[in-house]
Amino acid sequence: MNLGPFTHTTRSASARRSGALAGTAALLLLTFGAAACGTADPKAAPAPAETATATPAAGDTSAAGTGGSVPDAAPAAPAVAPARPAVGSTQWPQLTWYTEEEHGQKQNDPARIWRRTPAGTWQVVRSGRPENGTLGGPLAVSPDGRRAAWVEGSARRLVISGFDGTKRHVIPTQGQLTCEPSWLDSGRVLYGLGRVEDWTVIAINADGTGRKVLATHQAKCPTASGGWIAQFTNRALSIRNERGSTRSITPRIPAGLAIGGVAAISGNGRTLVISAHTLSPGGCGCSERFRNYRLDAASGAVTELAPLDPAWKQPTGHGQAIDGVVLADGGLVVQVNAATPADGAPAYRLVRYAANGRVLATASVPAGQPWGGLLG
Repeated sequence: MNLGPFTHTTRSASARRSGALAGTAALLLLTFGAAACGTADPKAAPAPAETATATPAAGDTSAAGTGGSVPDAAPAAPAVAPARPAVGSTQWPQLTWYTEEEHGQKQNDPARIWRRTPAGTWQVVRSGRPENGTLGGPLAVSPDGRRAAWVEGSARRLVISGFDGTKRHVIPTQGQLTCEPSWLDSGRVLYGLGRVEDWTVIAINADGTGRKVLATHQAKCPTASGGWIAQFTNRALSIRNERGSTRSITPRIPAGLAIGGVAAISGNGRTLVISAHTLSPGGCGCSERFRNYRLDAASGAVTELAPLDPAWKQPTGHGQAIDGVVLADGGLVVQVNAATPADGAPAYRLVRYAANGRVLATASVPAGQPWGGLLG
């Protein structure tokens, strides 16, 4: 749920990223360094029946960075509900992962929703081809993994459907530029209409009803996490919810760093996960150092999250926080990109952090299609 500009225009790491779409092109605030782009295959096959298979999560480790060691286990939870461990627990919470559809490959794999089992494997709980080749930008998947939303490039309209592509609801955009959608929660979609630097921010129910204008004349496209809408500049950010509660925050990050993304916001808006980076000539993320922080919204105080690899303390372009979940005990689960923007594909790891930023454990993500992200 990285709410920042370090994204790619046709892939979505849980698809909670936002930029303006003009026809089939996404006009993002910035691009994700030199990351490669893919193109949706217009000849997508019909959605297959749902499956339930388990895949070993090879490569799980107990400690990295400056962290300690805990068992790699998670409490039982229903289907795709992102349950949280109790306060003070060192266990993994129930995690849900979205894997993008694969095009042009021998398998021609569908998009999938995965659940991480207590044994540390990933189990497919849902599969489908929601966009059916009409995607005009990143696909936004609801936090519960049951729905998807996207802008249909050729028709310039917002489409919301079930993850299997059924029960589609089309929201006309009257030919206006359209910001990529994101999800306020599993039943409410956020998007923007208008033009660059003059956006109208709108929320709508997943069934196409309940349209509500939340703001007008906004300089940037909206995007959401945990029920909050975030916007930021290099050194400050603001969050607001649909009820109008607003918080302006100036993170106390070191001088010389620029905010690059908001990976997670807690439901109460008190805790955020942000990524920051050094500025490099030409704006290429390949030679930037990414630093990730747990941010207290009330005070602006930050706690740096330990990098998985000491080498990432150099300007290597590794280690940006992409998505995350804020846990009840103040700890975090963060999706970190272990690749650089120039690698052409991400190499994600899930990291369980203590509230003090210490690494407790790391885990691999489902094998196969590299594009996808943490939901919840």
